Amino acid sequence: MRRAEWGLVVVDRWAARAELTRRSAIAVGRLLRRQPHWAAGIILTLAIGIGANATMYGIIDRLLLRPPAHIVDPGRVVRVHGQVRGISGEMFRNPLTYPDYVHLRAHSGFEAIAAYSRPGPRTVRIGESAERLQAAEAAGELFPLLGVSPAFGRFYTPEEAQPGSEPTVVLGHEYWRSRFTADPEILGQTLEINGRDHTIIGVAPAGLTGVDLARVDAWLPFELTATADRGNLEDSWNCYCVSAVARLTDGVSTDAAYVEGLAIVTNAREAAGASMTNIHGITFTPLILARGPEAGSEARVAQWLTGVSLIVLLIACANVANLLTARSLRRRKEIGVRLALGAGRRALVVQAVIESLLLACIGGAFALLIAEWGGSVVRSTLLPDVFFPESALSPRLALITALLAVGAGLLAGVAPAIQSSRADVVLGLKQDGAALTPRSSRLRGFLTVLQASLTVVLLVGAGLFIRSVAEVRRADLGLDVDRLVAVQLELDETVLQGVVADLDGAAAAPGAIRAAHLMGLYEEAIRRIDGLPGVISAAATGSGLGSGYSTTLRADGVDSIPRLAGGGPYQSNVSSNYFETIGLGVSQGRGVLPSDVDGAERATVVSDLMARTIWPDGDAVGRCIYVGRGATECTRVVGVVEDAARNGLRDAPHMAYYLPGGQAGRPYNTVYVRAQESADDIVPRVAAALRSLAPEVRYVRVETMRDRLDPQARSWTLGAAMFTIFGLLALVVAAVGLYSVLAFDVAQRTRELGIRTALGARKARLLRSVLWQGISLTGLGVALGLAAVYWAAPYAQDLLFDTSPRDPWVLGGVAGILLVVSMLAGLVPGLRATRVDPMRALKAD
Repeated sequence: MRRAEWGLVVVDRWAARAELTRRSAIAVGRLLRRQPHWAAGIILTLAIGIGANATMYGIIDRLLLRPPAHIVDPGRVVRVHGQVRGISGEMFRNPLTYPDYVHLRAHSGFEAIAAYSRPGPRTVRIGESAERLQAAEAAGELFPLLGVSPAFGRFYTPEEAQPGSEPTVVLGHEYWRSRFTADPEILGQTLEINGRDHTIIGVAPAGLTGVDLARVDAWLPFELTATADRGNLEDSWNCYCVSAVARLTDGVSTDAAYVEGLAIVTNAREAAGASMTNIHGITFTPLILARGPEAGSEARVAQWLTGVSLIVLLIACANVANLLTARSLRRRKEIGVRLALGAGRRALVVQAVIESLLLACIGGAFALLIAEWGGSVVRSTLLPDVFFPESALSPRLALITALLAVGAGLLAGVAPAIQSSRADVVLGLKQDGAALTPRSSRLRGFLTVLQASLTVVLLVGAGLFIRSVAEVRRADLGLDVDRLVAVQLELDETVLQGVVADLDGAAAAPGAIRAAHLMGLYEEAIRRIDGLPGVISAAATGSGLGSGYSTTLRADGVDSIPRLAGGGPYQSNVSSNYFETIGLGVSQGRGVLPSDVDGAERATVVSDLMARTIWPDGDAVGRCIYVGRGATECTRVVGVVEDAARNGLRDAPHMAYYLPGGQAGRPYNTVYVRAQESADDIVPRVAAALRSLAPEVRYVRVETMRDRLDPQARSWTLGAAMFTIFGLLALVVAAVGLYSVLAFDVAQRTRELGIRTALGARKARLLRSVLWQGISLTGLGVALGLAAVYWAAPYAQDLLFDTSPRDPWVLGGVAGILLVVSMLAGLVPGLRATRVDPMRALKAD
């Protein structure tokens, strides 16, 4: 009997909840029909907040949460690096040498180890046209190590990846579909990549990126390709060019694997007589690098942006809570009648929450559309190097969006639920029962302050990242990059070897013949470019932007050359007119001249930092340095030039010296071109002029220096764009929320305002009272927001570029913007308050 009664009670409860849900749905339907604009505002606000979070979740899920696709048991897969000691004693990661990698195959803690390279551009010839694809080199062991199977065909074996084998290639699934229209007959055909024919033997599964997240169009055998590109690797103990990944034996920890790996590398180097000066062992990092302490700046910015999107959602929920609370106050008479007729307060609370949930679910449906569109835009513009699936929508994303919608609905429904639970029956039955109570005013004021404070956080973040981007643009790289173009020639090694063979027979060694031929090739490129319209000058270098080679160096009168944090001295070989072309000013002496050729007195130009460091008490010009181990011939310093960044925006200053290309004995690899006006304008002209330079030139890469440097600034660009978008959304939502609060308060105070007008209150005073209400709420929110920003500032310092996280201009500007917006939001309600008709207000009572 008791069980039967208990069952009836459960049924009654479920029936009551179903009835409440039905009534709530009817109420929401009436709301959509009778007040469509008001309801649309709530739904759009929630859709923006939920959609922003869904968009960021899609990015974070790819960068931080899920391992790359198709990897079986990824928890046992680790990256293997060399461990190198820096100049100042710190340890950092480095790729392995090939001999280190070969000896680590004997590691008992590894089920397998495989070498690979990150995807890079390669030239592929299809028919008569040449184009670029992203190719990755991978050892034959990589695919079984990861546990991946091909979509069709097969992967190459470890034996097929060795030098001397016939070149094979496995196409990326997306490249096969887009370039070959998913042709199932592709197997067995050949593809010319970097001048060598490769037989297509398989197609990788969709979404396979190996252990990284970059798109891979083609997989090439590691040892075969690396040997063809870089020569013999077997004894290359100083070529740190092998990235490796290993699968740990089940039950083996990374600590135990480290001990054995260190012993293997140490013993192998001692047996080979190789130096341990540069490499000090091995180290492991997780498969998902973005999770670790050495995560890239883009991943760290993405984590911050996830928190920012949550702030946007909180602002949206606060705004919706304010709107729903206002609606609850308008319905106070209805609620009073229902309470008087015996309705339970709990039922009113549940109905308020259900209404909020239903509105949030509608907003969640629209949020999926925002996530699909917004995610595509963010990925393509701000994270172009990360491969994402074609569609942002996935079951995981849909589930997260649904959970966010439920959470937002519950959060936004708390305030109106509380308001309903505290409704006064007597006050509700009065004609003016909708009048505000101090409690309801405090609740809505708190929500308004919360919106303002959170908006401050977002706008300050946007301002700081925008300042960082501006500082990046103004960064002193020692180069005038705005009108600079970089040109690189990709050579067909097969054709080049034939050309060198035809030139052989002279007294010079083949290596010297090759270097001389390449020097002549780049000099011809400079002559062709110099004659183009819009070009000021062109010059060549053999070491790229500000980089160089580290070589043993002595200086007259100096016992030892000090070591700086930036390293060096680094050697670069440059042509005449180089400093004028890239924008480095010569502060003493002269630059490199056409007369600085082989046979003339050996000359060099040093950087300001090198001159100050080695010769702090005298003039550097005229001094001698000796380049190379055991060198006895003087290389005379003929000039001093400004310092230049070596590799990037964050580089510490370094010592550098420049040798004339005709005396360095090393060929050029880059031509720089100075444009008269716009660098973009001369890019197609330069490419066209060099297209038929020589048969051995397979591809000419021409890009502006600004385009080359932009990827280094991507984390600040990402932060500036997303913080600005989220900040503006939050500002609009907060302004609408403040406007709704003030407009509702004015509507509820109609009788009071009418009486004050009848008693002679001036319109200006009424306007000031409404404006002051908005300014006071916003001012309190601004103060709390600035306090939060001041507290969190140290945690954001590493994400900014030459910008203080407590920049007074940014903080003051954001405070001013919020206060101005609060005045604008209060202007319309304030003017409405001044136009209240006293007679109509008194008759309405």
